[in-house]
Amino acid sequence: MKTTKCALAALFFSTPLMAADWDGIPVPADPGNGNTWELQSLSDDFNYAAPANGKSTTFYSRWSEGFINAWLGPGQTEFYGPNASVEGGHLIIKATRKPGTTQIYTGAIHSNESFTYPLYLEARTKITNLTLANAFWLLSSDSTEEIDVLESYGSDRATETWFDERLHLSHHVFIRQPFQDYQPKDAGSWYPNPDGGTWRDQFFRIGVYWIDPWTLEYYVNGELVRTVSGPEMIDPYGYTNGTGLSKPMQVIFDAEHQPWRDEQGTAPPTDAELADSSRNQFLIDWVRFYKPVASNNGGGDPGNGGTPGNGGSGDTVVVEMANFSATGKEGSAVAGDTFTGFNPSGANNINYNTLGDWADYTVNFPAAGNYTVNLIAASPVTSGLGADILVDSSYAGTIPVSSTGAWEIYNTFSLPSSIYIASAGNHTIRVQSSGGSAWQWNGDELRFTQTDADTGTNPPSTASIAVEAENFNAVGGTFSDGQAQPVSVYTVNGNTAINYVNQGDYADYTIAVAQAGNYTISYQAGSGVTGGSIEFLVNENGSWASKTVTAVPNQGWDNFQPLNGGSVYLSAGTHQVRLHGAGSNNWQWNLDKFTLSN
Repeated sequence: MKTTKCALAALFFSTPLMAADWDGIPVPADPGNGNTWELQSLSDDFNYAAPANGKSTTFYSRWSEGFINAWLGPGQTEFYGPNASVEGGHLIIKATRKPGTTQIYTGAIHSNESFTYPLYLEARTKITNLTLANAFWLLSSDSTEEIDVLESYGSDRATETWFDERLHLSHHVFIRQPFQDYQPKDAGSWYPNPDGGTWRDQFFRIGVYWIDPWTLEYYVNGELVRTVSGPEMIDPYGYTNGTGLSKPMQVIFDAEHQPWRDEQGTAPPTDAELADSSRNQFLIDWVRFYKPVASNNGGGDPGNGGTPGNGGSGDTVVVEMANFSATGKEGSAVAGDTFTGFNPSGANNINYNTLGDWADYTVNFPAAGNYTVNLIAASPVTSGLGADILVDSSYAGTIPVSSTGAWEIYNTFSLPSSIYIASAGNHTIRVQSSGGSAWQWNGDELRFTQTDADTGTNPPSTASIAVEAENFNAVGGTFSDGQAQPVSVYTVNGNTAINYVNQGDYADYTIAVAQAGNYTISYQAGSGVTGGSIEFLVNENGSWASKTVTAVPNQGWDNFQPLNGGSVYLSAGTHQVRLHGAGSNNWQWNLDKFTLSN
């Protein structure tokens, strides 16, 4: 739909921009002189559906079930996938009795992405009325560095009043062999409710600014309540060999029954307490992540008067949503949707857009550099709306879309982080509906606004490692499918790929990493079943360490589609990696290739 500048301005001023739940809430930490806050794509307001069993594409674009490795939890805790869900605008971490045992099932999720400092992270939460720990934390892949944003114990038992009135604000550094653990134990690590009373009967905001390896700032309801700085507080015994809290870490939400509570004499939750839905749920309303960036680089924060990723003054490329080069659908058809993919409608708009519909657009970018991405869309659907953005087959992020009140009332929605275009000229942009709702949104335009140009004098440091799936070093497995080896090589539609991957099968690869950093994993995978997943492992000092687990949707064995596999930190040098069929189905997935992009 073409709109004049005056009409466009009227649209913006007459209709408020739809934004996330934290819109209007300033980031309380100071990003530093000349900096502003840039919202990160892991930020999630949980305004979609992710059922206990099966979750959803939107959920898996950011999160994975369970812990960051195979650990099932401390003491009587057992992390159990169906005890985490997204319902009613909240992430719900639930605690229940494991039938016929004294074990406690609790929900746990972790981020696909890893982060390093500087980073501000904050969540709005409501804790359980149980003696369990309610936890929001960061942990390195080798479990040697930990930042506890929230660790709280809410219970109305008369013996638990002291814990019920306090939040634990702390961190750990470890040596694993022989095991040694340091955490601050000063009185300031237990923060009492300044208004008196408990924390469990209210939603509250809690955040940490991880400024550098030696400085943490803790914020509660927007107020700075604790600062931990210097080697004497962060690592007085040198467990990190002088590096402090410096390793990339993943984000975790979970609930735990911790053995030290038994030793203290605190009885675990009773069957009656665990069966009571009014007390057994840890609720997360939203979680947001920011990094400080130079003020002129297009960063921004809705709470501080800006729009995430907007603010550049460069060229804008406008693409009509109906002008796609290809369209299709991932997943099952939706009742009442008579079109496969996006349906051109009216003045270059699209409609009949349901979950899994996608379209590819050929976009001519005027120069290399960073671009904000805006989607002009409309929908009366109240939750479960989203748009995945892929650049040249690599996942770039998800645009959160909210209800505009009607199918023909359009608003602007933004990708939280800018995309990097490596060269001027044509690039393929894929847009795919990714929320939990069956019916999604009508689309008008895509807009790409350049925030900074790459002149070639100081280009950004990038690296990409592409690996053909058939180029494995070794394969193995546990499931008997009648084949000569656990994983086979075949050719389909001109692609050489691997198939006959069953539950427990794996393929090992050797990769050379020229530059240390966080690498985004992208798979070209297909599956004809529900319940397939790819586990990505790295050989660390002779043992395999699990990094990410990615669900593979049922879209056809030979229908290789781009699939975001989260991210992994890799040091420079040669690494052995393993792709493992880790899902619940006997049959798993076929794979054409995978790519690691820095």
